[in-house]
Amino acid sequence: MGLSDLFNSYDKKKRRSHFKNLFSVARADGDVDRAEMDLVIGLAEKFHMSTDEVTKIIRNPDAFPLVTPKTSGERMEHLYDLITVMMVDGRIDEKELFLCKSLGIKLGCSEETIDSLVRELIEHSLNEVDPEKAVKFLVAKYG
Repeated sequence: MGLSDLFNSYDKKKRRSHFKNLFSVARADGDVDRAEMDLVIGLAEKFHMSTDEVTKIIRNPDAFPLVTPKTSGERMEHLYDLITVMMVDGRIDEKELFLCKSLGIKLGCSEETIDSLVRELIEHSLNEVDPEKAVKFLVAKYG
């Protein structure tokens, strides 16, 4: 396996893990509504995932392990996406919020700052701050 193959393998695993987390947030309240599903599928397309990959993850999410982002920027982007899925239906469900925080910690965010970080991500989303600017600001603040 060459270096390129190794990178592609990690990248594919990371995308699958991220999609699994996004779908987990969408279904955390027991109801995946149309807006949530559209957003999650749109993100899968952005990640260049095949329909077959998406279907496998939805049918058997436990078969896909968590892959921790290597950089604080990736970690913040993943958390931003999770918050976006949580909020797409116009409400913040407690189960979804709890899962976003739990996943944030598993992705490498600090337990001490996760509450304030998630609160700021929600505020940025509500205020329609450009995602790239929000991520950049939060990486600088929370690392």
